Amino acid sequence: MSVYKPCDIRGPVGALSGDLYRSWGRALGQKLPPGSRFVVGGDVRLSTPGFLEALVTGLSEAGMVVENLGVVPTPLVYFAKRHRGAGGAAIVTASHSPPDLNGLKWLIGELPPTAEHVRQLEREGEGEAGATRSAGTVRRVDVATEYLNWLLERWGCQRGGKLRRVIVDPGNGCWSGRARDDLGRVFPALELVTIHDTEDGTFSERNPDCARPEYLEALSEAVRREGAQLGVAFDGDGDRVAFVDGDGVMSTAEQTTWILLRSFGEELEGRAVVHDIKFSDLIPRTTNELGGHAVAERSGHAYLRTRMIGSGALFGAEISGHYFYGELDGGDDGLFTACRMIAHLARSGTSLTALRKSCPIVYLTPEIRATADDREATLREIRDAYRDYPRTTVDGIRVDFPRGWVLVRRSVTEDRALTLRFEGQTAADLERIVGDFRGKFPGLVPEDGEDGSG
Repeated sequence: MSVYKPCDIRGPVGALSGDLYRSWGRALGQKLPPGSRFVVGGDVRLSTPGFLEALVTGLSEAGMVVENLGVVPTPLVYFAKRHRGAGGAAIVTASHSPPDLNGLKWLIGELPPTAEHVRQLEREGEGEAGATRSAGTVRRVDVATEYLNWLLERWGCQRGGKLRRVIVDPGNGCWSGRARDDLGRVFPALELVTIHDTEDGTFSERNPDCARPEYLEALSEAVRREGAQLGVAFDGDGDRVAFVDGDGVMSTAEQTTWILLRSFGEELEGRAVVHDIKFSDLIPRTTNELGGHAVAERSGHAYLRTRMIGSGALFGAEISGHYFYGELDGGDDGLFTACRMIAHLARSGTSLTALRKSCPIVYLTPEIRATADDREATLREIRDAYRDYPRTTVDGIRVDFPRGWVLVRRSVTEDRALTLRFEGQTAADLERIVGDFRGKFPGLVPEDGEDGSG
């Protein structure tokens, strides 16, 4: 698979090089006028420092005023761009991917790259980036204090309500040595305990993905052992977040989004909320019930962020643990979301455990992977087989039934792979919908594919 993905660059370190990062930096810099400010940073991976240095060199050759934040959480790079008026931002990271991968995320202006922008950078990385401009300047910048002051101003030193003890799990990623201190300043009444709190570019203690319960078993155990009321976990570069309640149970993305929607109160009235099309119908239904306007978007950070900006949305959520905010120029920030969750629990005087248990049950499969020799032909066959039902093509094809739906999407990581997801209003509805689909398309859904209702 190519390292050039639909909305970013990501791949094995062996497929990357300093020369490529230098070319990418030069190409990105040439999209802005000479002398423009461009902020950069990178994650904790062992390959990041060399790649970041090459990126900075390329940006400087394009005449940029490069502000290098060094190894920082991705949200601090976005923060620096907003608060320092930079024209562009770039982060050397592979986010939640394994440590032997790396990549590049960027913004030119306010919008993340489209697939065409990525293809253009691919061409430029192969030698079409144009002539070198007069050299720009490079300086190291530290925005940690500015960022903390912003959090303090935004959330204040609130009391913790029923929250007394919180376990923080940076997963040896970019929030290591940072998240506890910042949360402690914003919420001084809390006792904060950390695990996996040392930067480790090999991620030897925990997978950098925080979206799967099996990777948060140590956090769940720590919450129970320490008698904590909440656990907070971040991914490798710190823009995604997940929560574990006082029973040591990870809150699903649906449950977390359902709770966060309620944290806005009257502010939600009449405002757009962007949601990942893979979410349960619980999310758009709850949005509309609370007075908001639900907007479905295809999966992917760049797609949701772009739709956030285009719709002027108040809030957005992706099933992988990205939570977006209009006040962040449509962007996401794992620590900001942790602050919102803690503040909401404090104001409501309840616990995450109680809120999770009060969330309506959904009957939703996990993503089911299938292989198709001709994905487009398979999608057409599904469309034709369900021609009598409402269908949408925001991402792949979704078919809506009277009591549920099926979504079939192209995988962005494997050329011949499809991903499927089913939901029913009840367990029996889900079983019936999956069974009907399996009967029409044998081989796409394994016999145990219907497991995973939550």
